[in-house]
Amino acid sequence: MKKHTSGRPAGNNKNIKHDLLISAIKLFSDNDFNSVSLKDIAKSCSTTSAMVHYYFGSKEKMINNIAANFLVPIFKEILQSALDKDNPLDMVENVVDRVTVLAMKHPYIAKMWSKNFLHHESNLAKHILPYIPFDKLAIFTKKIIKGQKDGIINKDLLPKLVYPAIVSNIFITINAFDFMLDNTNNEEKIKHIKSFILKGIKNE
Repeated sequence: MKKHTSGRPAGNNKNIKHDLLISAIKLFSDNDFNSVSLKDIAKSCSTTSAMVHYYFGSKEKMINNIAANFLVPIFKEILQSALDKDNPLDMVENVVDRVTVLAMKHPYIAKMWSKNFLHHESNLAKHILPYIPFDKLAIFTKKIIKGQKDGIINKDLLPKLVYPAIVSNIFITINAFDFMLDNTNNEEKIKHIKSFILKGIKNE
């Protein structure tokens, strides 16, 4: 048998790097960050620790990769799509719709976010904060302020907290449906989320 030389470990899956990231996210969402090893991640993806080391080098580099190359691009795209809306309420609804779809399609992302990012000292938060598009968030905030001045956005809201509150409320709610209600009815999830968030944001 031919011996494998240094370099990329043997493997047939062209998407192995992406699969490893997804496996890591799922493990981090169910377990304490420090208790998950690269061996655990490799095993959950049916590959070897050598493959994980080849792509990421260490667990810290993997979590940084999850933040910089996986999570942040998703939320940047969602935020930019919202900013293309002129009406602040349309902008908010766009965020609600797209984050809800993301959370329902990838509940492990919602679970990991709820478990880790809300704690600013968590490893995920430390790695994701440097990549947050604060310039785009500032534009979002300005549009919320304009909506308050125009009388269409609830004036009791703190503009800077509207976007993170939307994302966190959606993710927490998706998790609540799963472990509190054992509810798999997607229409009920969407109805609850949109009613809870949008009626609180509109100035009625």
